Parts: sequence; C-alpha cells; structure tokens
Amino acid sequence: MATASTVYHYCGAESFLSILRNGRLWVSDARKTNDRRELEWFKDLALKHIAKSAAKGDSMLSDLHKALRVRFELIEDVSDYYVCCFSEKKDSVSQWIAYADRGTGFAIGFDANALREKISAALLSPSYSPVPFGAGANGWGFGPVVYVEDGIANAQIDDLMSAIVSAPFIGEESADTARDHIDRVCAFCKHPDFQTEHEWRIVCNTSFLRKAAGLTGSEMLPDTKWRKGAYGLTPYHETVNVLDCIKEVIVGPGNADRDSFEYVKQFLRFSGVKAQVSLSASPYR
Repeated sequence: MATASTVYHYCGAESFLSILRNGRLWVSDARKTNDRRELEWFKDLALKHIAKSAAKGDSMLSDLHKALRVRFELIEDVSDYYVCCFSEKKDSVSQWIAYADRGTGFAIGFDANALREKISAALLSPSYSPVPFGAGANGWGFGPVVYVEDGIANAQIDDLMSAIVSAPFIGEESADTARDHIDRVCAFCKHPDFQTEHEWRIVCNTSFLRKAAGLTGSEMLPDTKWRKGAYGLTPYHETVNVLDCIKEVIVGPGNADRDSFEYVKQFLRFSGVKAQVSLSASPYR
C-alpha cells in the first residue's frame, strides 16, 4: 500500500472558504463522481475472476460465485460509500484543471496521519482489511486508491483468492467473508484510466452507519445534507473539524500573484490556521 505524509485536496475558491470557515470536509455519494464505474469496478473484476477459475471444474468456486451473485444482486449490492478525495501530487496541472476551477482555486495540504486519526478512520492493511486492534470500527476509512486493470494480476484479487482457498468449505460464513472483502475493496478501487490522479480518499460507509442506527430500507441518516453537484442533487456528510490537520496551502496557477499570496496568509491567520502558503510553480493559466 502506498504511503504519503501529505495529501492535497484540490478545490475552488468557494469550497476553500467553506472548509476554512467551518473546519469540515464533505464526504459525498461516491456514485456521483466523474467515474461511471465507481464502486462497481472491483466487484465486476472479482466475480469475473472467480467465474473464470470455477470454469476449470472447481465446484467449490462455482458455488461461491453463485452465492456472491445472490448477495450482490438480490440481498444487498455494494455498500453506499461517501468519499472525499485527495491527491499525493502537490502541484498537478491535471488536478488544477479538473478540481480547482481550472487553476483559479487552491490545494489544501493535510497531514495524512493526523487526518486519519482525527476522523477515527481504520488502519488498513495492503489488502484494505482493518488492522487488528486499530481504531475505526465506525464505518470510516482513509487510504490510497488502487488502480486495477482487467486481466492483470493484482494483490487485492490474490488476497481474496487466498482467503477463499484457505476456507475448508464454502458455506454462508465464507461467502459472507468474501462478500465483505469485495465490498471493502470496492471503496478504494478504480479503473486504471484514473491512475494519474494518485488519489487518496476518506471513505464513509453509510450502509454500516444506517444499520448501526437501526434504519431500514432507503432511510437516510438524519445528519445527511444536500448540495448541487456536477451530476445532480448529491447527498453528503461532514467530517469532524480538521483545521488542525492542515499544514500547507498552495495558491493555484490562475491566482499565482503577490496579492493572492498575501491575502491567503492573512485569511489563514484570521481562521486560526498555522500553515505554510506557497504559489503554484505551474505555468498553466
């Protein structure tokens, strides 16, 4: 699993002001992102791999494939994950263009370890399983995204198959374990076309939280908020206050002048945030 000491949230000026004024990040419905295969990619790859292995005559895997399809198609699909996205890249033209109002916005650098601890997210292993005795049995996670190609060997599929092979027989418990593994990785796995983003993300499993709150069906958590998104009305939740996790702010290349630099420094001071301020070195405008 990749490691990073600082991760950057690229955003426009309006979002920047909101984060600094309120101290909170928004985790929004992952199915409202710019990735049409969001949350579905790893599930499809995993089921395809199991079906291919079962076709070689393995009746155990054939039974598992049927059990997993029943779970995902008839009982409960992939959990409703809400996400807030970051990048490992400090001054990325593609990030400025896509997420920071074409370079007129900002990149907020967060201390990755401090942020994980602040939101009480689970420590994750390379297979995206919670580390024993780590914090985070609360529906929240934080970590790097993995980009997986169809037909190419990867650690996440290997870990899934290892867990399956080690089971003495396929029953309800082993099928549930496989289903949970696939579901968890789905929140952190994306199509390889997005790998230039070098993404990290905060993940909130709202299905887990709804069950914990005793909600049923399509009932949403009472603290759900709504915003206008690029792909329609979008539900979101807020994190706890994370201002003390901010260590750096980069002014976008479209605003990279002396006045902007000084204004941002003053705004951070008025907001009580001690962070380094710098101008983008990118020539993009």
